[in-house]
Amino acid sequence: MSGTGTPPPVTTVDLRVIASGSGGNLSILSIRRRDDPRPVHVCIDLGIGPRTLARRLDAHAPDIDLDHVRAVVVTHPDTDHIRPTWRRSLESRGWPVFAAPSHHAALARHGVPGRQLLPLTDGGRRAPVVKGLLDVTIALGPHDDHGSAVLRFGLDTGPVPKTIGWATDIGRVTPQVRDLLAGCDFIGLESNYDPVLQARSSRPPFLKERITGGHGHLSNHEAMETVHSMTDHDRLEAIVLLHLSRECNDPEIVRRLWNDRGSGLAARLHIAAQDVPLDSIRIFESIDHDTAGLLPYPDLTSAS
Repeated sequence: MSGTGTPPPVTTVDLRVIASGSGGNLSILSIRRRDDPRPVHVCIDLGIGPRTLARRLDAHAPDIDLDHVRAVVVTHPDTDHIRPTWRRSLESRGWPVFAAPSHHAALARHGVPGRQLLPLTDGGRRAPVVKGLLDVTIALGPHDDHGSAVLRFGLDTGPVPKTIGWATDIGRVTPQVRDLLAGCDFIGLESNYDPVLQARSSRPPFLKERITGGHGHLSNHEAMETVHSMTDHDRLEAIVLLHLSRECNDPEIVRRLWNDRGSGLAARLHIAAQDVPLDSIRIFESIDHDTAGLLPYPDLTSAS
C-alpha cells in the first residue's frame, strides 16, 4: 500500500451494479490511476450475457470499454452469476477469472477456460486481482451444495485503504462471513425476499424451504440485522442491497423497513434492480495535494 506523503496510485474508484437478481448478476468496479489515463475495470460475476451487457453499457455506462477489463471475480457457479454464453468472449479476451477452488470444476463446465481460472482461498489470505491496485479476501458462505464466496475487496487508496464487502446468495451469515465484512467502508448485501410474500407465494414447499432454510438466500430482515450487528456499521458510506426477488420482494417494502428500523442508515441505501443499472456509486476520489506541498490538509497558517 502507498506510504504516508506519497500520492496513492488510484485517483477514483466507482461501482456500477449493471444487473442484480435471479435473471442475472453483474457489477463492475472501475479504477482510474494517476499514471495512466486508461481505466481498469473488474467484473463481479458475469450473470448476464455479452450482448445484454453491451446494450446496457451503451445505454447507461458508455464510458466503460470492455477492452479495459482486467479481471473477473465470480462468487459462485450458478448460471445467474456466470452465463455459459461468455465462453467465446472469455477465450478471446483472456480475462483471468478468480473463484474459490471448489467452484472451478463447475465454472469449467459453464465454459470458463481452465487455464484462465485462478484460485481465491479463504482463511484470510489476500489474492492480488489487479497487482498494486486491488486485492480480495474471501469466506465461503452457505449456499446450496458448494457455497458462495463472500468477498472483501481492498483498494490501494493511500495510507487508509478503502474496503468493499460483497455478500450475495448466502443462506445465513456465519461468524466467518461476519468477520470478513466487519470494518468495510462499503457493502453489497443480498436482501432477497420478504418473509410474508415468500410464505404467501405459490412456490412449492421444497423451494420455499431451500430459500429460507439457511442454505439459500437472506431475507430483508436478515440483511438489515446483519448490518446492525456490525459494531462499526455507522462508518458504512453506502449499502447496496442485491438480488431482490421479483416474486417475493418489493423495493418499497425494503425502503419502509429501513426507514422504520434502519437506525438512520436508510439515506445510505441503494437498491439494485434486475433490468435497470444503478447510478454509479463513487467509492473513492483522491484529493490532489500538489498545490499544498503534499500536506494532508490545506495549510491554514497564513489565513487572516
